[in-house]
Amino acid sequence: MSVELVKEQTRRFLSTETPEVLAIKGDWGIGKTYSWEQYIEEFKGECALKSYSYVSLFGINSISELKQTTFLNTIDTKRIGQAPNIKGYSKKVADLVKDTKIPYVSRYVGGIGSLINSVSQLAMNKTIICFDDLERHSNGINIKDFMGLVSFFKEQKGCKVVLLLNEQAGDQTFEDYRKYKEKIVDRQLHFEPTAEQCFDTMFVEDFEFKDYVRDCCVGLDIKNKRVIRKIVEHTKEFLELVDGFDESIKRQVIHSTIVLSWCYYCHGADEKHIPEFGFVKQSGTRKKNEQAGWTKEITVRWNMTLSRYGYGYTDEIDLAVARGIEQGFLDKEKLIPLCIHKQKEFEIQNASVKWDEAWRLFHGSFNNNEKDIALAFEEGMRDIASSTSASQYSSGLKVLRTIEKDDKADELIEFFIDSRRGSPEAFDVDSGFSFEVKDERFVERLRESYLELKPEPTVKDILDLRRGSNSYNSSEAEILARLKTEDIYSLFMSFEGEELTDYIRVFMLLAGSNQDLATKVNDALDKIASISELNKYRMGKFRN
Repeated sequence: MSVELVKEQTRRFLSTETPEVLAIKGDWGIGKTYSWEQYIEEFKGECALKSYSYVSLFGINSISELKQTTFLNTIDTKRIGQAPNIKGYSKKVADLVKDTKIPYVSRYVGGIGSLINSVSQLAMNKTIICFDDLERHSNGINIKDFMGLVSFFKEQKGCKVVLLLNEQAGDQTFEDYRKYKEKIVDRQLHFEPTAEQCFDTMFVEDFEFKDYVRDCCVGLDIKNKRVIRKIVEHTKEFLELVDGFDESIKRQVIHSTIVLSWCYYCHGADEKHIPEFGFVKQSGTRKKNEQAGWTKEITVRWNMTLSRYGYGYTDEIDLAVARGIEQGFLDKEKLIPLCIHKQKEFEIQNASVKWDEAWRLFHGSFNNNEKDIALAFEEGMRDIASSTSASQYSSGLKVLRTIEKDDKADELIEFFIDSRRGSPEAFDVDSGFSFEVKDERFVERLRESYLELKPEPTVKDILDLRRGSNSYNSSEAEILARLKTEDIYSLFMSFEGEELTDYIRVFMLLAGSNQDLATKVNDALDKIASISELNKYRMGKFRN
């Protein structure tokens, strides 16, 4: 049912004195409570009954406690929307005690709590009562007894009762609700707002890139308002860090923040259709992993979802965003250099007329103009070869290979390498500041040229370079693999402080691509563990 219809039905419900029970059901997080609070505040002047009580069953441990809370939460409908007043609660209890004409409350069996419990129901006449979070009730509340209480309020006390719930999420005891609702619930509304409505009710005020954030959230059909709020908070925080960079970088940060947040917070609610966070944050191409449960079928399905959203490869900026979502904050020291590197790519692209013309020709029509496109990209790539990054250059190679100009693509690879021999760092595709290069032949030749022109790093160079990083060069793993097990053992034993954990994790990271190194690292760790029970226990952080 649309939001407008639910709102209209709510208005009609509130505008009559007829005792009845209204159930509003819907998924978690879509704003049932939020919308109900808006509706009753908007329509408080039209309420036929003049008392109102809101109670969440979450955290209430018994029917007696529920009765007390319902009574104590009762306010005049004119005060709906105002902050709770503790003086009002105190006066309510004082008046209740006075009206009972009991001289000494302490003599009353059970004290003031039992007094409120016994007398409160007498006071609950003609009241609008909203019971929220039914599916989150405690073990101390029996749903059968709860439904009996709802019936009592309706039939005996002339109350109008509203139930807010997610009918699909209750445990086995919730079956009693389904059993008795036919006898007790008079009207049931299915609250099902669209993604657009969920976003718009949360954010009326304007903020930077609001329309783009909204479009991204709607594109993923995100309806959970708590998740939408977290997404917007993340987006605003992350945008502050990239202020001053090209708009394309800002949009990438927004685009990645939204899809990664969606996967991080929502995967558990729909594991079939919402990709797992770890799956999305794979660097480069997302591949199946049977051990992780990412079968071929699941991988294809999740990749199709991400492709429809427009999320392709995960580059280093995306990884920085992913780490920020996990940690709760973005690491400025890692993100800013990546953005500077990306900014230079955009500046090169904007400065190169021929490269820009090639892309305009590519996107400008559906004509069969492969020859013109091949010529345009060759001229553009020769123009930018001496200044562009390997990742940007590879986008042109992809176009050429798509139109079966492989020979020309290979020729341009050699042209790039010859143009950049004076700056071999441009060939380091495994650097933490290198973005995805989407051409296997190009990657192969870049690595070969980097090893040829760059002096071989020492073990200490590798450890310092890869400390805290998730990327590495396979040649670095080969260098570490030349060490004997005894050498690795001695190194591990020499590490102290934070270096101990960080450096050993570098070894383990690089061992993932080199079986010989992996065997030696495991043997060294086993040898350290055998020294004492304490060391064996210390291995937990490396073995799990």
